[in-house]
Amino acid sequence: MRTWIRIAAIGLTLMGGCLPRPATSPPSLTSVIVLMEGVVGDRGPFDFAAAGVGAFQRSEGVKVPLIAMGYDPLAWERMIREAARDPNYRFFLIGMEGPARLGLEMARIFPGKRFVLLGLPPEEAIPPNVLAISFDEWEMGWVAGYIAGRWVDPARTRQPIGALIGPGAEALWEGYACGAQTAGAPPEALRIEIVASDRDPLVGFEAALRLYAQGVPIAAGLAGGSSAGLFEAAGALRRYAIGVGADWYDRYAAMRSPAMEALLGSVTPAVDEVVRRTLRQGRRGELPFGIHQTLGWQAGGIAWRGSPVFFHRAPRELQQALRERTLQPTPCPAPQKGHGESRSHPTSILL
Repeated sequence: MRTWIRIAAIGLTLMGGCLPRPATSPPSLTSVIVLMEGVVGDRGPFDFAAAGVGAFQRSEGVKVPLIAMGYDPLAWERMIREAARDPNYRFFLIGMEGPARLGLEMARIFPGKRFVLLGLPPEEAIPPNVLAISFDEWEMGWVAGYIAGRWVDPARTRQPIGALIGPGAEALWEGYACGAQTAGAPPEALRIEIVASDRDPLVGFEAALRLYAQGVPIAAGLAGGSSAGLFEAAGALRRYAIGVGADWYDRYAAMRSPAMEALLGSVTPAVDEVVRRTLRQGRRGELPFGIHQTLGWQAGGIAWRGSPVFFHRAPRELQQALRERTLQPTPCPAPQKGHGESRSHPTSILL
């Protein structure tokens, strides 16, 4: 018996050289850290950033720490401060607007470190160790309005186009109205409902019922979290809706909600592509610092995330224009009444 045990042990030893070895994990960029607002599965900033980090890691063969900071400003401040104090980290990519403002404070305290801040509105002075990037809200609204205008062709059918508007959405609304007009919708075809909160889906639902009661077949949610009420109403009434900010279709698809059948898709900041590109350029020393950039549709800062309903029913030429980015968001000849003439727009991204 002992002889067989010895033979088996020798055999296992000899076979050890033939067994597959565990795959070597890619090296980590120990000086880089990404801190993003949101949580895993938010179908918004964090998930977008995770996709961008994943694409960078696959192409470069390295790992980058990615931290989900949630939605508590006190937690943001603590995590960003602790990361900035860590001597190992020298390059920070932080988003969106709230965390980016905290990152700006840390950049002034630690001038020897570099910070890329996503969603930060233009500041009077950007420190020389900061690259601030915002996403053009006016153009986000324009793309949503153009899609809505092309969907119903109101000039021919006389169907109105709707929008649910929340606080701080002036740039989105101006762009939306202009995009719809560019698609052929006359100004009188636009219908709006305004809500006082961007965090109340029930208020959004009630406002959406009033909006759809006016014969609106499609409306955009420009009211942050209150837009969830619009999507629920669209699903219940079998109308259509367009989201802005987050990938609303994916959120509802994960819940198997009837609202997913009403959503054509969402216009969002292209956080995934911007994160991938920023990490790549940062590794190669190609990033400019001390400046603010506003990224629009043509610059790849805005994404259209269409739903299966959109790809099944939308005109082929519209799908092609969105896919190939041949659309050119440009200001309309006259400003929309009551919203002024300014097109200085990178305010907060509504989620």
